[in-house]
Amino acid sequence: MKKILSIFLLIIIVFQSAAGERKKVAVVLGGGGAKGVSHIGALKVIEKAGIPIDYVVGTSMGAIVGGLYSIGYTPEKIDSIVKAQDWTMLLSDRIARSSQSFPEKEVSERYILSLPFGKEKKDRTIQGVIKGQNLQNLFSNLTIGYHDAVDFGSFQKSFACVAVDVVDGKEYVFTQGSLPLAMRASMAIPAVFTPVRLDSMVLVDGGLNNNYPADIARRMGAEIIIGIDLGTSDLKKLKQINTPGDVIGQIIALHGNEKYEKNKEMTDLLLRPNMSPYNAASFNSIALDTLINRGEQEARARWNELIALKKKIGISDDFKQEKRAYSKDPTSNCDETFYIRSISFAGIDPRDENWLLKLCKLKENSYTTIAQLKRAMDIIIGTDLYSNVSYKLSGQNQDELILSTEAKAMSSLNLGVRFDTEEIMAILLNATLDYRSRFRSQFAITGRVSESSYARLDYTIENNPLRNFNIAYMLDYKDIDIYQKGEKFYNTTYLHHLAEFGYTDMNWLNFKFQAGIRYEYYDYNRFLYSEGSQEYHLKPEDFINYFALAHFETFDRGYFPNKGVSFRAQYEIHTDNFLKYKGKSPFSSLSACASTVIPLSSHLSLLPFVYGRTLLGDNPAYPYLNVLGGEVFSKYLPQQMPFTGINRMEVTSNSILIGKIQLRQRIGNNHFISLIGNFGMHHDRLENITDGKHIWGGSIGYGFNSVAGPLNASLGISDQTDKVQFYMNLGYYF
Repeated sequence: MKKILSIFLLIIIVFQSAAGERKKVAVVLGGGGAKGVSHIGALKVIEKAGIPIDYVVGTSMGAIVGGLYSIGYTPEKIDSIVKAQDWTMLLSDRIARSSQSFPEKEVSERYILSLPFGKEKKDRTIQGVIKGQNLQNLFSNLTIGYHDAVDFGSFQKSFACVAVDVVDGKEYVFTQGSLPLAMRASMAIPAVFTPVRLDSMVLVDGGLNNNYPADIARRMGAEIIIGIDLGTSDLKKLKQINTPGDVIGQIIALHGNEKYEKNKEMTDLLLRPNMSPYNAASFNSIALDTLINRGEQEARARWNELIALKKKIGISDDFKQEKRAYSKDPTSNCDETFYIRSISFAGIDPRDENWLLKLCKLKENSYTTIAQLKRAMDIIIGTDLYSNVSYKLSGQNQDELILSTEAKAMSSLNLGVRFDTEEIMAILLNATLDYRSRFRSQFAITGRVSESSYARLDYTIENNPLRNFNIAYMLDYKDIDIYQKGEKFYNTTYLHHLAEFGYTDMNWLNFKFQAGIRYEYYDYNRFLYSEGSQEYHLKPEDFINYFALAHFETFDRGYFPNKGVSFRAQYEIHTDNFLKYKGKSPFSSLSACASTVIPLSSHLSLLPFVYGRTLLGDNPAYPYLNVLGGEVFSKYLPQQMPFTGINRMEVTSNSILIGKIQLRQRIGNNHFISLIGNFGMHHDRLENITDGKHIWGGSIGYGFNSVAGPLNASLGISDQTDKVQFYMNLGYYF
């Protein structure tokens, strides 16, 4: 009886073993830029068909989708991740304004072109249009636990991806190491993204050699291969080669065509979604959604072949593989904590480590979250002191945080250009030289060519980028017209000399405080008056002024903001001998401006402004009188305040208060229609301002947030003139 039972059990075990045996299956995901999101739709259907997947192999975008899929992200989750991204930001080195330092905000909204230079060769070399740090950090955020010394064969689905070493031209297959680094290297399109340097290799997009790596899947042990090919390796016919991009694509396809044809032959089921009319750069939301659907449509059209493939694999038609979710899904819970035992830096100036840690609010031997870590990375990137900023969690327990950077050339040549209906054209040139000595310092030369031209020298000594002492000298030439009731009142030309010593302190993102002492000398050349106008009898005069400025600002954009507030206040004491002015008490000036954005709907916003300036004391000097007019603050004179409906400058009373309201409608992403109304009161004495003169004005305008800076065009009226005022501007204000 025991013998019969043993034989029976043996038969059951053999049958169970035979029933459990099946062939190993791989999915191969080809490269193709944005077209690669179609992999997501195809994977959804493959899973629904109940086909088990043991290996995932990818190139370029296929490596990104495949890498996430291999560690347990479902196709549905990858779909939501793709659609949630700001691809314009990801596929650039742009820094979100909310993460920029206060000085960087000012510089980035002034110059349209900046060229770095330095002593090191890398400071003068552009390795790629895009450094790719935004993508690298997204990959790191999505792959916590897979950053260092990881065997890709240990993933839920064994993974490999392909890159090319441009040193010897051979393909390099990632099967271990850092998953986010492997994904980043596999999609590093030459001349577009900076290559990834690993050991002695310089790695770029694997699509150059092997854009559809079915042979890698076969070497890993796959017996059945399901491929998703995006057609980027197909040779084009004569009529299809019309652009430089077509020529480059054809050269790459010719280079890898022999391997591509062999890889197709070893594929059991090849899916080729319809990609027309999209290309590798189609990262807009409509295109991405369509491409994902195209992948799903292609797989559904091949449903019968997928089901038939199950028999070839060795499983029943009703076989369903158990789904396993990624146990550490950062996108589902950014507040999930993980432990950081140690923090170290690579490539960071040791003098910066302490204040960077303080800014980032990261601590050793403590718990942090994905959201906090992402914020810390944004801050380091926002300093603009370093390039290729990334992080990884290393060590046996993945609890050693390593922040990696490359020193960035802080010396640069900068260019700003603006066109408008008043000055016609204004050019701003700047050269900044950075000295990395014991005390970090910078020397800058800035020149402006326009109706109001100047040359300025600045020397700055930094304790750290948040605190600095500045010595400056500026010489500017003024040729300005002053109007009254819309008619030219007089013209004046003069030289203005300025020497300044100041101290600046910032809390990094939102607040700036500045204080110092300033010497100014006004050398008047001439006053040309209209007939019957009042004359100013002025002689060359110098001043010694003390100043303090505070500025708090949280706008998400410098121009056309969607949210945020701004408050700025400045106080100056004006003397001619450090203590007095003309033997009497000094006079002073106080100015302030407050504004915010109130969203009324997703596209409609209300922007209220309140600002004003008052001169305190007896007999304030002519150079500091209040001046009103124009679209922006300080266009011609430091104390100039804008007023809609008055295009040119008018001198007003010693105290002025203005309220402005703007109703702004956004059309699409970057087009705006605005209605503006403003009202002002002014009087020589602040306490009597409500009894003073009243002025009003308004305009209707169009705005466009272009790559060359804001474009504005408006028609305005005011009670100061009988004529409709037209104004147009293109470029950043400076």
